[in-house]
Amino acid sequence: MRKTDINRYAKNEPNTTGSMAVGTLCSFGRIIRKVLLTLFTVCMITGIIVSFSVVSFIYSMKDESIDYDLHKLKLNYTSFIYVNGEGDDPNNPVEYQALYSGENRVWVDFSEIPEYMKDAIICIEDKRFEEHHGVDWIRTGGAILNLFTGNGDMYGGSTLTQQLIKNLTGDNDVSLTRKVKEIFRALNLEKKYTKDEILCAYLNVVSFGSGCNGVQAAANLYFGKDIQDCDLAECAAIAGITQNPYKYTPLLHPEANKERQQTVLTEMYNQGAVTKQEYDQAMEKSENMTFVGRTSNSEEEKTTIPVWNWYVETLFEDVKNDLMELYNISADQAVDMIYHDGLKIYSAQNTEYQEIAERILSDPAVFDPLNSGAEAGYIAIDYSGRVLAVVGNIGEKEGNRLSNNATMATRQPGSSIKPLVDYAPAFEQKLINYSTMLLDEPIPNYFDDGRAGPSNYSPGFEGEVTTRYALIKSLNPPAVRLLMELTPQAAASFLVDKLGFSPIAEADQVRSMAIGGSMGVTVREMTAGFQIFGNGGKYYEPYTYYYVEDSDGNVILDNRDNIGREAISSANATIMRKLLEEVIGPYPATGQAADVPGWQIYGKTGTTNSMMDLWFVGGSPYAVAGIWAGYPNYDQAMNDKDNRHKTLWSQIMSEYLATKESKSFSDDPSVYAASYCTETGKLALPGVCTSTMTGWYTSDNIPAYCDGAHATASSVPSSEPVSSEIASEAASSQEPESSQVSSSTELESQASSAQEPIEPPVSTPSSQPESSVSSQPLVSEPVSEPEPLESLPPEESTEAVSEPGDVTNMTGQP
Repeated sequence: MRKTDINRYAKNEPNTTGSMAVGTLCSFGRIIRKVLLTLFTVCMITGIIVSFSVVSFIYSMKDESIDYDLHKLKLNYTSFIYVNGEGDDPNNPVEYQALYSGENRVWVDFSEIPEYMKDAIICIEDKRFEEHHGVDWIRTGGAILNLFTGNGDMYGGSTLTQQLIKNLTGDNDVSLTRKVKEIFRALNLEKKYTKDEILCAYLNVVSFGSGCNGVQAAANLYFGKDIQDCDLAECAAIAGITQNPYKYTPLLHPEANKERQQTVLTEMYNQGAVTKQEYDQAMEKSENMTFVGRTSNSEEEKTTIPVWNWYVETLFEDVKNDLMELYNISADQAVDMIYHDGLKIYSAQNTEYQEIAERILSDPAVFDPLNSGAEAGYIAIDYSGRVLAVVGNIGEKEGNRLSNNATMATRQPGSSIKPLVDYAPAFEQKLINYSTMLLDEPIPNYFDDGRAGPSNYSPGFEGEVTTRYALIKSLNPPAVRLLMELTPQAAASFLVDKLGFSPIAEADQVRSMAIGGSMGVTVREMTAGFQIFGNGGKYYEPYTYYYVEDSDGNVILDNRDNIGREAISSANATIMRKLLEEVIGPYPATGQAADVPGWQIYGKTGTTNSMMDLWFVGGSPYAVAGIWAGYPNYDQAMNDKDNRHKTLWSQIMSEYLATKESKSFSDDPSVYAASYCTETGKLALPGVCTSTMTGWYTSDNIPAYCDGAHATASSVPSSEPVSSEIASEAASSQEPESSQVSSSTELESQASSAQEPIEPPVSTPSSQPESSVSSQPLVSEPVSEPEPLESLPPEESTEAVSEPGDVTNMTGQP
């Protein structure tokens, strides 16, 4: 059978392979459709939810605003110090120093900003500023797209309004949330303020590099002028900085600034803000632009705050302390006010005197070679309390708000305290007069262990000596005896209540206070105390500023009515000054190295235990000044053989006085000159008392006449040795051994070192006695001192004047 026939009868089977493939595809399609539908539904729902969330989120920020009043922004600006103008004229103050911390920001009114500056900022930063309502939607959309694509940040989309908000809030997050907040803040800010108000705030707030905020501070720094005086090229240079204050600051990157400046000028020309001629002139100037501001020493920009002088340092602390007291605020709050509240501080600094003092003491080797590494503190005050000059240490000053040896460091004053704590109050209570005989002998049971004391710097004791001699030679036992009679409590009260010293601890109110052996004082306190000897007994609290104004011109602190108080009588001030003038010379005296030839100078030296501290405090007719020298950690003794601290005092005062007209102290008219007997301290009898000197007295505090008994006793020695003996003692005296020990031994050591050696005479004539007698006085009277009164009563009338204070027959003066 043929194959064809066979196939005809074969059973027909269906082809299932193709059908199954088609069915599978259809099923898969149905699944895909379901998945896609599900995904679409989910996306739609998610989109609706997200959209609703986004809309809700955005809607929640529609009232977003900043908590700033643009009208009060000027409260957060740099404070300024002003000093007296030419000739130290307080009625013509001039700007001297800006005070700021990190940011130098000076407010300038919108009317004082040139149109060039306004146009430059608008053209380069926000050319549609006048058209939009706080947000440039075209730039904002592009910025958001850049954020998602990673092609840049969102800063490029910010308008001037948005940049102002960013600067005020400090919010620098690169996020959509921050951008949305910023948008609504900008929209709301422009509803509240005009374009001019926003632009004014912007130009006073944003950073212009090198620590400057605002165009005025930038103009001051980069061009040394006010912004209103800047030309087109200068305004363009300033405007170009804002995009990147570090990259375009001209002090670090002048070429980059020039390139950016020219870009600004081109934009201004293209936008029609300047003419072709203005553009060409500015471009030409940009090629050789010079800047006058300070420069940085590092590659990385850092805030460069000028180093203040020592006077500004002191002034800052005074204003801070007074603000704390006025407003009952903390120290940090007071400092913040000074740095940020735009205060105007009118300084009392004498600029010429300050320059002299800082120049002389700026040499770090000023105490070499004897006292290498020693420190010092110096201050000068006039007789109304005005602080003229301050130097807190030697060497170049390298920072601000440093430790100040003139105002902060407390040190033992040694014998320099004696005029204030012993002699002045003793005169006030009429315990002594110019020639009262004081006992220079050890005091029984002076120390806790029953030993007598204190000792003197030079070995031995001299028995009865006059007030004058005891003070000139700085004897310790007479000073302690005076304090014991006054009582330590009364002496401490005199220092605190009359002379403005810091409260003295009860532990310091002991006998060693008489010779400066326990209490700690500042150079400022000591110097202010000594003013009473040159101004008629008045104490004026020292001040470093006349007055301080707030940013609105209201006076909030004022020292112009600094009223002094009487510390001692004018008469006693005159007598004390004359005593202290003898400490200077011209004969051998402890303060001779501080003399200023041609001027009346008074003062007192001081040293402490083991020469740890050296002092000299004194005055001229124009000012009183004090200097301390020593090692800050008490780890090394000073060598005073070259009297360097005294010669420095003299050098500074000499240069200052060279700028002044000749002047003398005014003596109280109730003070009388009279001859006294150096043997007894009483008024001398003509023809009987052969060893006499001139003393100074008041009618209610003068000794009786000498009874002449000493004249019959040839063996009685003079109570005041001759000057040659003093010079001999000075040459041969050695500092007594001392050590840092406790209780009575330490007290004795302190007492012993409180007295200074007498300096050798400068010339033979200056050491000649006043009269040629067999029993010569300690030293001759200086030629400037009045001679003893020639109108002494006749000898037969002396019995009528037998009690102190009875001067009816001594002189015819009232």
